[in-house]
Amino acid sequence: MTFNLNPTFVGPKENHPLSEADFQRACKLCDLMLHLHATRRNYLSSAGLDPSVYLPGNLWADDFCPENFQKIVRKDYHTLNHLRFLTYNFTGFSLLLMEAVKNLPNLQEVPKDVDKQVRAVAKKALPLVVDFYKRVTPDIPKEYVVVAPRIFGESGWDLGGTIVNLDNWSTQQRINALYCSGIIDFLKKAQEKRGYCRVVEIGAGYGNLAYSLKRMVGDIDYFVVDLPESMVYSSIYLSTVRADENWVVAQPGEQIGTHNVGTSFIPNHLLDEFLPQIGEVDLVINVLSLSEMAENQVRYYGETISQLIGRQGVFFEQNYREPGVHVDVVAVLKEKLGYLRELEETVAPHRGRGDARIWANNYNSIFDIEDQLRGSTYWDRPKTQKSSAFKIPRTELSLVRQGHQRCLEEPV
Repeated sequence: MTFNLNPTFVGPKENHPLSEADFQRACKLCDLMLHLHATRRNYLSSAGLDPSVYLPGNLWADDFCPENFQKIVRKDYHTLNHLRFLTYNFTGFSLLLMEAVKNLPNLQEVPKDVDKQVRAVAKKALPLVVDFYKRVTPDIPKEYVVVAPRIFGESGWDLGGTIVNLDNWSTQQRINALYCSGIIDFLKKAQEKRGYCRVVEIGAGYGNLAYSLKRMVGDIDYFVVDLPESMVYSSIYLSTVRADENWVVAQPGEQIGTHNVGTSFIPNHLLDEFLPQIGEVDLVINVLSLSEMAENQVRYYGETISQLIGRQGVFFEQNYREPGVHVDVVAVLKEKLGYLRELEETVAPHRGRGDARIWANNYNSIFDIEDQLRGSTYWDRPKTQKSSAFKIPRTELSLVRQGHQRCLEEPV
């Protein structure tokens, strides 16, 4: 794919404002997430579950997520209409500053002159336009180029319809990995057999990857598993930009139903209760959060992921590790999952934020890259080798939805 490298800047003023229906839906989700957050400890106690597994642990035990959660659940229209300016706590990128931030900004509220402020620093994101161009041409088809909806204050440089900023640049990295590794083809084959594919994302951030996969792959029965104080973002975002799809927030003692195409939001502390309703899925995803959890939480998710992917599914994760800060997810997951492939750099690059790996319980055809359409070009291994996937000793495991666009990608 080629772009016209003459970008223009898109700021909040070029975004679609939330409609009254959008705003009321978002307020309802704020109330639901606030309730789930407030009743979490009582639920864990009554169910006899270990709080250290389900409450925020390690880096997620910090105050950054609860602080922004409290700003969102106030249900102020201006704040919700500019939700993307509060997503830096997931992505490490401040839309207001147009730069990556290590020490997260203490943003007490979204400024009333937010459009003016972001335009004043717009040039900071220009280098990303060039890098984005390199990453999506010529090895990624047009349908797999990230296109972010013009809503919630999305800001950046418009490159052929794509609003480029660090968040969307990062999402493109994930898509490059999923495309070049054959996972998107894997999902499409599952879709051909069943009519839809089934995906669980553990820690969906504000919903950017979920939105892109739904837009690119088509019919997905999608499950978001997250902390209520984090899921307030993805639930508001996805229920707005995919408003004609079915969506449900899991509640204790209730059925989430069989939607086939749509999104089910499962608070992480309710996951054990809803696992039988979820059943086996084609793909589980985690990006840049598993290594930030506590070790016992990674181990719990390893067991849970093994159950979710069953015999045919795969687990894609991309995480990084700073010794002494992050958990060694590979060492822990090896206890629970039988096969691993480490994804080398792909022709359309995916590296820059963590190492990508594909896991499975059993040998899966996705490991035999000779059978993949884009094949051995994308893996650093000899062609004569059967596969570089290797077996890991197993431990015994416990048993245990292209829809609504609202022209949001088009200029206002």
